Amino acid sequence: MSERLPDLQKTIVATVAYFDVFEYPLTSVEIWKWLYQPAGRYSLHQVVTALADPALAGLLGQQRGFYCLSGREQNVSTRLERYRVAKKKFAVARRGARVLRLLAFVELVAVCNNVGYNNATPVSDVDFFIVVKKNRLWWTRLWVTLLLTLLRLRRHGTHFADRICLSFYVADDYLDLSGIALQPDDPYLVYWFATLVPIYDHGGTYERLLAQNRWLQPYLPQWYPNYSNDRHCVSDHAVARLFRSVDERLLRSRRGDWLEASAKRLQLPRVRRYFGAAADQPDCRVVISAVMLKFHKTDRRAEYRQRWREKLGAMTDLV
Repeated sequence: MSERLPDLQKTIVATVAYFDVFEYPLTSVEIWKWLYQPAGRYSLHQVVTALADPALAGLLGQQRGFYCLSGREQNVSTRLERYRVAKKKFAVARRGARVLRLLAFVELVAVCNNVGYNNATPVSDVDFFIVVKKNRLWWTRLWVTLLLTLLRLRRHGTHFADRICLSFYVADDYLDLSGIALQPDDPYLVYWFATLVPIYDHGGTYERLLAQNRWLQPYLPQWYPNYSNDRHCVSDHAVARLFRSVDERLLRSRRGDWLEASAKRLQLPRVRRYFGAAADQPDCRVVISAVMLKFHKTDRRAEYRQRWREKLGAMTDLV
């Protein structure tokens, strides 16, 4: 790609190239919304005009309203098929969230990763990001795991397609996720956050999560939050509120502290055995603390970043 390309066109190509790593063409609105580290703020009109610039010919292809890297037009059909698959998996997510809303200390359930942005394959699981009331992380994880296992909704062993992956919990007094970002940049974490889909939100927790992660704004200054429609959302109702209130009254006192400590003693050895040396590495693949439980034995963020850079390196001097 020519070094004389304007900054906006360079940023557009970089953004499309990142999602090409995941075989995910973008609409013009998505490109505008997800522009990665643009030199300034741009209107949708400016982005649409830039996409029509002949200078991008040979770099970007366009089909059925989607933009992709040139020669990758087959990914448009891939995206449309994965969209249909993801919609079915949201039904699984809702079933799980309906149960989890009964637990007093579950504050937020969000769908993340591939299903979150409708890019799921038939064998994909459904990743949950769960925010828990402070000082009740292990107790809540114990019940989340138990309930979804009994309902045959939890991913485990060879059962992962259309199952829920419970690999990421944070306490509601530790919502700033900048501490787990790769250095010097972490585009995967940025887009992971930007594509979170909250399906159960108790007491405005999603808004607090957004407020605590304003460090993301320079990376995606034109991004706006995702608010699920009624087809995806699970809300509180009288029975759920009753369960939560009883549970909270029983566990708010020192009895709850004892149960939290007991739940940790029960689960921690098993977690450490499963993850082995990865549990003690400082690379944020596996995090075990009083405020975060993150279980990603294989963390591919660095790999995706490198693949993105290689795509750009073949076209431009952006990296």
